[in-house]
Amino acid sequence: MLESIRKHSKLMQIVLFVLIFPSFVLFGIQGYSSFEGHQDAAAKVGGQAISMQQLDAANREEIARLQSMLGSAVDIKQLDTPEQKLRTLDGLVRQRLLQLEAQREHLAVTDAQVQQSILQIPQIAALRKPDGSFDVQAYRSLIAAQGMNTSQFEAQVREQLILQQVLGGIAGSVIDSQSLATAAAKAAAQQREVRLALFKPADYVGQVQTTPAEVESYYKNNTARFQKPEEANIQYVVLSADAVAAKIKTTSAEAQAYYDANPAKFSTPAERRASHILITVPSDATAAQQNDAKAKAEAIAKQVEANPAEFATLARKDSQDPGSADKGGDLGYFTASAMVKPFADAVFGMTKVGEIVGPIKTQFGYHIIELTGIKPGSQQPFDAVKADIEKQLQQDAAQKRMSADVDTFTNAVFEHPDSFQAVQDKLHLKVQTANNVTRTPQAATPGTPSPLSSKPFLDALFAESSLRNKHNLQAIQIAPNVWASGRVLSYSAAQTQPFAEVQTQVKQMLIGEKAADLARQAGEQALKSPATLTFGAPITLSQAQPTPEVSPAVVAKAFGLRAEKLPTAAGVDLGAQGYAVVQVVKVIEGAVPAELVRAAAGAENQMLTQGIINAYVEALKKRFGVEILYKPKPEQAAAG
Repeated sequence: MLESIRKHSKLMQIVLFVLIFPSFVLFGIQGYSSFEGHQDAAAKVGGQAISMQQLDAANREEIARLQSMLGSAVDIKQLDTPEQKLRTLDGLVRQRLLQLEAQREHLAVTDAQVQQSILQIPQIAALRKPDGSFDVQAYRSLIAAQGMNTSQFEAQVREQLILQQVLGGIAGSVIDSQSLATAAAKAAAQQREVRLALFKPADYVGQVQTTPAEVESYYKNNTARFQKPEEANIQYVVLSADAVAAKIKTTSAEAQAYYDANPAKFSTPAERRASHILITVPSDATAAQQNDAKAKAEAIAKQVEANPAEFATLARKDSQDPGSADKGGDLGYFTASAMVKPFADAVFGMTKVGEIVGPIKTQFGYHIIELTGIKPGSQQPFDAVKADIEKQLQQDAAQKRMSADVDTFTNAVFEHPDSFQAVQDKLHLKVQTANNVTRTPQAATPGTPSPLSSKPFLDALFAESSLRNKHNLQAIQIAPNVWASGRVLSYSAAQTQPFAEVQTQVKQMLIGEKAADLARQAGEQALKSPATLTFGAPITLSQAQPTPEVSPAVVAKAFGLRAEKLPTAAGVDLGAQGYAVVQVVKVIEGAVPAELVRAAAGAENQMLTQGIINAYVEALKKRFGVEILYKPKPEQAAAG
């Protein structure tokens, strides 16, 4: 939720995003207070302990956030490490330091400031009733879907605003360097025309010879590449609004009552088409000006009354409405709610096409109005909308019940970590099992989303703490209005496949590497004799707009070459893709858009701000005192 606040705030909130893990900004250290117990402290800040349970909870949140942000670009093993846990602890320490500094400075935020920040969040700002008033119940439901109540959420918004005050002056001290930003933008806008000579491994496969001993040796030296993935047998439960709705029954009487109470929702409003001639009256008009406008409008009305067929001609000549005068005063079809009340009353008070009234006084001036079209409203019969109403009532009731059910679900899976019996008893959810589950999400199927198709769920399931403790996962939102928890029953670590099973695969990989090595050698040799090189057609490269068919390593090399004397060439080792010789033949200086300069300045500003705030945090550590007590075990560090 607070991510939306960051998007609509200034640099200070971006800095908070970069320097303090967003999960901490969202939940705060207080947000983890329910986990405190008698465990050993992970750190002490200003004499206050950060417990190991707080650290574990924060680390799970941070890993889930990173996985959600990075997707399949990174393996969970790269995140769930002792080093990551230390980074998480550093984030908790930073947050605690800023809180202590805020207390020392007696910083505060008013209720009005909190309310204003919350209403800047688009999802919340959109919660309006038909009459335009704020929908408090919808607000409570939206916050409850995040696993909080409104008091907790508002307290966290207040905390973030206070932390912004702590860092506000520091961030504001950074001075932009326009010249550096312009130089960076200019480099980014530059293009280079190149030619490539490619040495592909496929062209050298025929020259590769292997022996059985080499293949077996390659297998032994690369066993990590021939592993069967880790697997787990699990239990899981899913709470969804659809499932809740399916248990809710609505009656025909309830649907009829809703239909009767909301006639506007099931009707098409009447529309009128009209033309008008407007004589404007300024908002600050004097009495004399108003009388002059009224007299002019009355004179035009008499002309229209004498010759109604001239209405459009008079509108083009005399109307002061720039939007309709050229169209003979035509306003098209509109509903009563689309016009100011005096105008709408006059138009919808007429019953016959061709009828003319006026002058009619509105806030804009005096109108002479001709009715030119009528579209009567219509009401959908109850039987035609009954099913839709029942479904809507079902969903509305489910949404209200969902808020309480999410709280029950979240508490039950946490308070009874070794079983789903409590959540089954309280919410009547089916406990499901799945065997041979891997980290790779299954393909999604129609219907309620499955946890087995959710990457955040699987990443949390295969986290080190989950595999070690085999406890219920905290409730994870895997889709809108769908929550899940799971726990590992048994786990099989990744295993190296026997040589006999993968021998063919091993041989092909060895041949591929040898062919790539031959391609590299051929490319390096050809580079020594440029006259022997055969280049392809010229290609224009840009750092700002990648060329899909060209390796990023080639692009980097092309822009890394000095361009004082052209053409110039260099070799690029492409690994399994072989070898390339890139020749730069032309440098094209591109135009530097202002937005590119602004983006470069913003990146530079953020980098400088980060350095300043890092120094500020170090000063706070000295002021309040920080003691890091968490030490990864040697075997954990080695595994990470």
